[in-house]
Amino acid sequence: MTTKTYVAFPSSETLHRTTDGFIRRMNEGARKAEPETVETIMKTFVEEALGTFFLKPAAMAGLGSGQTRLIRMACDTIAKATGLVVGRSARKMDLEQNQAAARYMDDIRFQSEDGGTWYVAFPIDEALAEKGRQARRLADEGREAEARAALVAYLREMTEVALDWYFEKPVALLHFGPILRKVAAVGIDTTRRASFGVIGKVIPKLERQQLLHSVHYYCGMQMTF
Repeated sequence: MTTKTYVAFPSSETLHRTTDGFIRRMNEGARKAEPETVETIMKTFVEEALGTFFLKPAAMAGLGSGQTRLIRMACDTIAKATGLVVGRSARKMDLEQNQAAARYMDDIRFQSEDGGTWYVAFPIDEALAEKGRQARRLADEGREAEARAALVAYLREMTEVALDWYFEKPVALLHFGPILRKVAAVGIDTTRRASFGVIGKVIPKLERQQLLHSVHYYCGMQMTF
């Protein structure tokens, strides 16, 4: 069986249960769209993604108050931007779009081999995966300046792939009209700029131990399915 490398985070029980129920209903002949369910799923997903990619690693690395405040401001900006997209699009989606969304949600979730954990994941190519591993090796070897630069490059590229899988592909799949496409494009751009802002301002200032925590955390998100 061919395996791929993914960037993955475990889904909470709430997110998994809500998503799984929605997928099952859409696959089993639902007769109406479920805007409230779609909105709940997407808002919960965004909250958990922000926690995974920003807040948790910041806490584990023991960042100072200034850096933590910067990260929280970025998370608030992203949450507001994506919340606007989700709120407006969920109410406009018809049953066919709900069914397409359900199929897509099913495509980006994976179960652990023991069946105990469900993950939300997007694939990355081997070249990108190696960039993350290289950053970790450099940090382990004490080559801090090189490791910081490598981690910045890895996270910027990973952000682009994440935006493609989490936002751009679903928007294209759902065939939104021009107004919703514009709203989504603004949300994606806001998320990109906020993410790059954190990466560019926080990573270069990490102390050695913080850098080690960060590279091991982000590389630890690489999984194969």
